[in-house]
Amino acid sequence: MPDVLRTARRVVVMESVNDHTNIGAIFRSAAALGMDAVLLSPDCADPLYRRSVKVSMGAVFSVPYARLDIWPQGLEAVREAGFRLLALTPGEKARSLDEVAPHRMDRVALMLGAEGAGLSRRALAAADEWVRIPMSHGVDSLNVGAAAAVAFYAVATGRPRE
Repeated sequence: MPDVLRTARRVVVMESVNDHTNIGAIFRSAAALGMDAVLLSPDCADPLYRRSVKVSMGAVFSVPYARLDIWPQGLEAVREAGFRLLALTPGEKARSLDEVAPHRMDRVALMLGAEGAGLSRRALAAADEWVRIPMSHGVDSLNVGAAAAVAFYAVATGRPRE
């Protein structure tokens, strides 16, 4: 199990995100919105690349991260650490995030896929549940950086349970 999971409650799992601007934006949103750690598939861009650091406003240095060397089999270690794997996808079978996460969630791993392609079939198959962001005006998806921020807010700072 990656060390970053030991004390984490909410983690980001990125698959094949290879745009340094998106990596930086996701780290910045993760820091701002209460995500505790980031896990990267082997083919994700380097968070320490200059552009990633700049866009993150330094958040790559404050949010712990690790690479999952074996993909997607490494996700099993995340599940065994007690995390529920939620795959963010615009797929028809996905449930709305506001339905799945009406309240703040603990022990959740939010999976984000590459720009354009999204999560691979293998990553989707490894997830416990597929979730989507409800959208209007015929828009079917957002940039991965924007989608990450919306999803982080939903799972990390949603309404507390009464």
